[in-house]
Amino acid sequence: MSRLVLRLAATLATVCALLPHTLPAATELHLKNGDTLRGEHLKTENGLIHFKSPVLGTILIPAIDAKIINVPDTPVESLVGLPPAKSAAPAEKPSGSAPTAGTTQSAAAKNAPPAPKPKWKGKIEFGYQQQSGRRDMITGSLRVDAESAAKTANLLKASGRVLYGKQNNQVNSERYEASFRWRHELSERTFTQTLTSYFIDRVKHIDHNFEQNAGLGYRFLQRGRHILNAGLGGTGQYRETNGLPEDWIYLSEFFQDYSYKISGRLTLLQESGVLYSTKPILHGNVPAENYRFRFNTSLQGRVSERVSLNLRYEYEYDNSIANKTLRADQRVTSSIGYAL
Repeated sequence: MSRLVLRLAATLATVCALLPHTLPAATELHLKNGDTLRGEHLKTENGLIHFKSPVLGTILIPAIDAKIINVPDTPVESLVGLPPAKSAAPAEKPSGSAPTAGTTQSAAAKNAPPAPKPKWKGKIEFGYQQQSGRRDMITGSLRVDAESAAKTANLLKASGRVLYGKQNNQVNSERYEASFRWRHELSERTFTQTLTSYFIDRVKHIDHNFEQNAGLGYRFLQRGRHILNAGLGGTGQYRETNGLPEDWIYLSEFFQDYSYKISGRLTLLQESGVLYSTKPILHGNVPAENYRFRFNTSLQGRVSERVSLNLRYEYEYDNSIANKTLRADQRVTSSIGYAL
């Protein structure tokens, strides 16, 4: 019995060696009624398919009633239960062949220059609050900021703000202001800056207030997420109150700003300033010191790439205002911001 098995295996191996690796391609004739015949397609002529079937012989079928399907070749190894032969490795592309369109486009995309970065980045904030009941109150704020995004020695920043408040049908806040700051880096630590500002305050009866500042600053801290700047300067102020112009006043100024990037989405900003003039101001016939103090801080949380939530605290005291009840001004505002 074992000798018979060995003889059959040897015969099968000999047949596999002598036969070609694949059998002739098979052809199927698919008829409209769903039947399928296997055989050899002889020709198609005068609208007739000439097909040779091992069972039916040569038959003629109208071309509109049938369709010829070529069946892929079946490897001999599969028929006898042997593993399929390894396919030949794909031919390497000749080194001198012309690049394809896809290759050319891919190379062009890699070699294309990067898109230019925006020269400015901006942000607009809007806050609104309404209260009714024992007292009716409406407050609104609009702020627009834009600053240069290019990393150069000149840092530019423009800001605008509108504040409006009404309580029990009486306006208690109405202010419009704009400013432009140019800061020039002299070195890694020192810088000069000029600040031009203008505002109108209807409640404090300030029709026009124009200020021009020039100063020298020093960066005391620039480490990791912390930046602290401070400096000294001089300011010229022109103001019209109740329709009456005032003389130019010159004040000494101390300014300071600080930023702390708490995380990738949370930032703390703070700035303050003190202005003082040696020349007293007259409130009627009573002389008074001319000084002003301001302190602002904000906590900004980035919700998405463009949207942010902002919480601000602002305090300002101006001793040059004749009405003592209007000298101090403080507010806490929450707003939603959108990056431009």
